[in-house]
Amino acid sequence: MDISEIWNNLVFLAAPAVALVLIILAHRIPRKLVRIPAYAGSILLFLIAGFVLFLDGCELTTSTARRPGLISPDGKHVVVVRWFLPGAMGGNYAHVSIRSRFSPVATEVESGEGDPPNTPDVRWLDNRRILISYWEKGQIKACSPGPNRVEGIEVLCQE
Repeated sequence: MDISEIWNNLVFLAAPAVALVLIILAHRIPRKLVRIPAYAGSILLFLIAGFVLFLDGCELTTSTARRPGLISPDGKHVVVVRWFLPGAMGGNYAHVSIRSRFSPVATEVESGEGDPPNTPDVRWLDNRRILISYWEKGQIKACSPGPNRVEGIEVLCQE
């Protein structure tokens, strides 16, 4: 997993974190008739949230594929390619993102159908241009509808 993918999954930790805070706060309620139901409810919320988080984690590990990050020739940027594999639900979907090598946040520049590990073929042309190729005999042009420049990097597609 690339560091830029952590931010998407932190949302799932919100419910267990809230439940844990509620457990701590429920423990400090002075009246026993209020404290016991609050404590039981917050523990139940924590267990349900943990179970949902576990199920979602199992689903995420089985339905995605990743390629190791492609570092630019000058070592300043990284291209991250990942695929969502829905199985019988539809075709495989590829996402291409660019980030600074030392930044945890990536910007998605292209998404479309693709099969791991070779479609799309992503490679650096030089320090400031990447080529996302779906078909090696296709015409090279600026990608659309995503951004054509990210952090000074020009994004080209071959379709």
